[in-house]
Amino acid sequence: MPLSRIRKNILLKISLSSLFAFAAFFSSAHQQDENLTSSARYLANEGVVISHNKSKVVFDPFFHNNFNTYQLVPEEIRQKLFQGQAPYDNIKAVFISHAHEDHFSAKDMLQYLKRHPEVHLFAPQQAIAMLEEITDIGALAGQVTAISLEYGEQAKRVEYENIRVEVVRIPHAGWPRRARVENLVFRVSIDDQLTVMHMGDADPDDAHYIPYKSHWQSRITDTAFPPYWFFYSAEGRDILHQHINARHHIGVHVPMKVPARLKASKMDFFSVPGETRSLTTSSESR
Repeated sequence: MPLSRIRKNILLKISLSSLFAFAAFFSSAHQQDENLTSSARYLANEGVVISHNKSKVVFDPFFHNNFNTYQLVPEEIRQKLFQGQAPYDNIKAVFISHAHEDHFSAKDMLQYLKRHPEVHLFAPQQAIAMLEEITDIGALAGQVTAISLEYGEQAKRVEYENIRVEVVRIPHAGWPRRARVENLVFRVSIDDQLTVMHMGDADPDDAHYIPYKSHWQSRITDTAFPPYWFFYSAEGRDILHQHINARHHIGVHVPMKVPARLKASKMDFFSVPGETRSLTTSSESR
């Protein structure tokens, strides 16, 4: 074989080897990127599924009363949740902000926990009491953490596998009329990378937030999910932008008929069940 042809064959083999190596590298890098993606998927009302790496958590997923005003979780999504079908599979923890019937169904929650013994529930004592009315809570040993907090009490912290849970009690909107409602604001960190905050039906009065300054400042929240009424007042917006140390905000608890004022606010919000948002971590935002 002529020397020139031998050289061409060698160069061709080297080029193909380099191409295959690059393709393998790109595929591996792309797969890693997929594994590291973070997202929020809307269920309805204040129900949100958070995904980060291979972990998922969900807030306020089960309820039946929309007061003829708010979104209900579509039956197709409900069934996928119960059956653990993608994209509602591999959920590690459920968080309940408060026990109102547009946020919590004890019957559904019990059914879900029985079907998914690998899932852990974090909920206010009032929600746990509702579960105790229909089941022996001891049968759910290891699956349930009751959060008991008084108004003004210091923030609590719980570690669960790769999830850090920090929680404070902020009054339900309509303070002080609803002072007895145990409304919890959860700050949840996954893999010590992505941090989200679910605010339940928090009241937009900065007097509730100022005493927790050290708590808010101790960790950046990548994305907070406030009820949409925070966008309406200067005080509410100050809480979001100056007090709770959150980089991004996505409004929830939006009525089925989205208010014109909310549309005009140019703030981000969820209103269509199943819609998603990509989330960034504080390290990615720098």
